[in-house]
Amino acid sequence: MFELAVLWRKKHFHAQCELQCASLLRINASHNGAAMLLAEMFFQKQNYEAAITKFYKLLEKKPNNYLALSNMIKLFRRAGRLCDVPCFIERAERPNARALSHPGLNFCLGLHCRYSNDMVGAIKFFNLARRDGKWGFLAIINMIELYLNLDDELRQKPESSGYWHLYKYSIRWDDSATFECSLESVAIAAQLLKELKAFVVPDDYSLKIQVLEAYIFLASRSRGKIDAAMQIFIDILEKEKDYLPALLGMSTAFMLEKSMTKARNALKRIAKITYSHELAEEFERGYLLLADIYIQKSKFDLSEELCGRCLKYNLSCGRAWETMGIIREMEASYKDAADMYERVEPVSETRSSS
Repeated sequence: MFELAVLWRKKHFHAQCELQCASLLRINASHNGAAMLLAEMFFQKQNYEAAITKFYKLLEKKPNNYLALSNMIKLFRRAGRLCDVPCFIERAERPNARALSHPGLNFCLGLHCRYSNDMVGAIKFFNLARRDGKWGFLAIINMIELYLNLDDELRQKPESSGYWHLYKYSIRWDDSATFECSLESVAIAAQLLKELKAFVVPDDYSLKIQVLEAYIFLASRSRGKIDAAMQIFIDILEKEKDYLPALLGMSTAFMLEKSMTKARNALKRIAKITYSHELAEEFERGYLLLADIYIQKSKFDLSEELCGRCLKYNLSCGRAWETMGIIREMEASYKDAADMYERVEPVSETRSSS
């Protein structure tokens, strides 16, 4: 019954998935998989309170259910309630004196740090989880994305941290690039990718790994590597013509080549694809890149519509709030601009500094 529910979810038959989970829970009320899948269905329908209630019940029974905790952190982020996360993390730590050595908890801590714009803390905790058979490949994927500066919102430069040797960022936004990172960061990302390939990962992550490899090529900024990355994106899109991460990577490559018209066309294609929560991060980045292009063309209404899409699915999207503030400022609506800027999430003070 559970496998059938999972199949319905993969096929995007959400109503059937919900019914199957409900039937299974009537037979076995303590079936964690069905409860989590049902919570995910509520989440995808943006029924945040119902989803939070489901996850809360799971964590009430078992506070160190790290899969449920990681999903709840993602949910709180989407609901704009990251401030509610620490109490659940503390509850997960409390029953076990060795909890801080658990890879699952460290992954959750890394996720919370990443979403709170604490890059150093994120790298620290993901690093503690990266050797684990269950959580390791997810931690490494997050680490590679951080080293390559794929998160538009991360601007903190952690020079004062003792973990500066682990992680060096050089973030500059301009008309021709979506990210810039140091050669050391690129080298670390490449090494992590080698580690990632040693893991046995689910089949649905195979294309994701190819895209990460292409981003490492892009980050090198060399002509030959950019061409190699573009070929990876082309090969993927020949198999799956609307595979969003490859489309997003291709638009990034066009920007590096200063082919802004091609980049805009690729991003417009992304904007027309039906939104899915499985690729929420990529949709968000695509919307925001296109919004930036529209601002440069003074098409503020189109840019604002894209920011609105981001905030519809993620109320903690600081980059979207900031872009809205820029639009209001350029329109001389300074009070509205200040209100938007105030919504940008501050850098979180986490235990990475302790």
